[in-house]
Amino acid sequence: MNLNWTGYRPSRFRALSIAVIVIGVMQADHCIGQAAKTDLSDLTLDQLTHAEVYTASRHLQSVEDAPASVTLITAKDIQEHGYRTLAAILQTVRGFFVTNDRNYSSLGVRGFLRPGDYNTRILLLVDGHRLNDNVYDQAMIGTEFPIDVDLIARIEIIRGPVSSLYGSNALFGVINIITKRYRDLQGLQLASSVASFNTEQGMVSFGGELGGIEFLISGTFYGSRGHNSLFYPVYDNPATNNGIASHADDDQVTSALATISFRDLTLRSVFGTRVKGIPTGAYGTLFDNPGTRTEDTHGYLDLQYEHTFADSSNALIRLFYDQYAYHGTYVYPSTTDIGQVSPEEDFGDGRWAGTELQYTKTVLHRNRLVSGFEFRDNFRQNQNAYDLNPYTFQFEDRRKSYVAAAYLQDEITLSNYVKLDAGIRYDYYSSNQDSIDPRVALICRPSQGATIKLMYGAAFRVPNDYEKYYAVAPNISNPGLKPETISTTELAWEQRLRGHLSAATSVFYSRMADLITQTTTEDQSLVFQNLERVKSDGAEVELRGELPGWPEWMASYGYQQTKDAETNQFLTNSPRSLAKLNVTEKLPRTNFAMSVDAQYRSRIEALQGGSVSPFTLLNVTVLDRKIGKHGDLSASVYNLLDKRYSDPASGANLEQSIPQDGRNYRVEAIWNFGVH
Repeated sequence: MNLNWTGYRPSRFRALSIAVIVIGVMQADHCIGQAAKTDLSDLTLDQLTHAEVYTASRHLQSVEDAPASVTLITAKDIQEHGYRTLAAILQTVRGFFVTNDRNYSSLGVRGFLRPGDYNTRILLLVDGHRLNDNVYDQAMIGTEFPIDVDLIARIEIIRGPVSSLYGSNALFGVINIITKRYRDLQGLQLASSVASFNTEQGMVSFGGELGGIEFLISGTFYGSRGHNSLFYPVYDNPATNNGIASHADDDQVTSALATISFRDLTLRSVFGTRVKGIPTGAYGTLFDNPGTRTEDTHGYLDLQYEHTFADSSNALIRLFYDQYAYHGTYVYPSTTDIGQVSPEEDFGDGRWAGTELQYTKTVLHRNRLVSGFEFRDNFRQNQNAYDLNPYTFQFEDRRKSYVAAAYLQDEITLSNYVKLDAGIRYDYYSSNQDSIDPRVALICRPSQGATIKLMYGAAFRVPNDYEKYYAVAPNISNPGLKPETISTTELAWEQRLRGHLSAATSVFYSRMADLITQTTTEDQSLVFQNLERVKSDGAEVELRGELPGWPEWMASYGYQQTKDAETNQFLTNSPRSLAKLNVTEKLPRTNFAMSVDAQYRSRIEALQGGSVSPFTLLNVTVLDRKIGKHGDLSASVYNLLDKRYSDPASGANLEQSIPQDGRNYRVEAIWNFGVH
């Protein structure tokens, strides 16, 4: 589906916004009840410390027992802090940072993010379903993420290498998005928001139960005209509109989610498509031409059967089918018709299906075994490109492949105070590449409220088809690329203190080999090569507080050094310091809550020399619950101090850095017409 921005009418979204608010006010006194809250929404700090997570070991266990450093984000956090995208949520997480090139959002972890990377070194899951595609390996986290954040029940963030359970891409961590289900909604929910830059969004969701069948369906529509004009000094001359890109920053999204459950059987379906204008003149396209844009579409079906037997053993069977499509239009001047343009049309088309089998059982009272098998058939991995004026065939590549894997993990209870977690996984790729990846964690509880974790893990990433085979000038292919690998040792200490305080600190040491990096050859061609060995070490500390009568707060600081192992030079796009502060104040005897987020990122070395300046951002959200008994109204101001800041650019841009948004606003209304 190729959406045309000229068909977008802000008035349609504005009408929907007004309708949602008016209907909510009219119906508030007639509604029977409120939508059910998510399972973790009202947990205290102490309860969150003991909350169970699934992703760290593929079975439910407390955060304290998880063989990794874990962060939990709840639906309550998302609403109170006014987060608009998954990228905005991850920006607030300890040790994480996000950059944006006005097309895609990129996620860095512990000082590592290569310019132009498509988040290939993070594994992104939705309800345990792998979301990284099979052409670019991209994990989408911005508006391109195909699920509305208001449909997220919680997010489980697992740091460190986890290929022992999940295979390729899990180098720096795994992010599992747990979506809401019938019990979280129980009725009709309408949501609408208006924001700066002519941005409007509407969502309609319904959760119900019929004859033992539970279901939730939802649809979201989002449209933004973006900035009317953006200034880029590198284009500051009369031939390129004096550096001003006009009406080229638009963004539009359509997404849908459906979950149907009957006893142990769950069917999930997700669909999302996003079209984004690119105002930066990327890849040498005509500057100030609104025709340059990308379109990403991702959808899947996931059928899961999970049953717990009388002896507490558990079996899971998953069948899935995915499809992903990319369409880029890049406008260049015509080589034959002076004054005319010649769009280059670029396509990626991936389709895959597979199965997952998993069995969990406790043996000899002290060993919890998790074993599993995965098979994924990538029956379509196509790329092609051509010019329109005149028509010129550029490139076509059609491929297919498969991957099979088996894993085993043993959680051994050595005593009441000590546990040992050990796992290993074997992956075989039809491209004659395989990998064996272990993970070991020793978890000790020397005293009440204290947990010490010593962890070691290895992970790998197989080069994707884009890196190996894409060959549109100036890019050249490199079919001989090898997988890149990482090994990490980490020591973490988590401590619950008196007075509803907790602390978490960790030190880590990582080594990467055969890092896949895009380089420039002598003839100025671009090619991906296994060039660098990287070393990274650092430390993180996080404090949380929930004192009676005081605001809830979380403060974190991370320091990391990520360097080329041979030259000992700091990598580009690698901040050494990250600091975060989140505060939420709930006014007594009211339904009001005010949240403040502060984020600091230190100076970054730019790809083209020089550096990108450090900055501090401040965001504020005010939330009023139970408007008319059944509605929530929130207002957010982002970049409250109107800080001018930039993110580093990739090799696709002439700019050294990409300016980001100044002060901007959003107002959101959510109405719940639910029945308990």
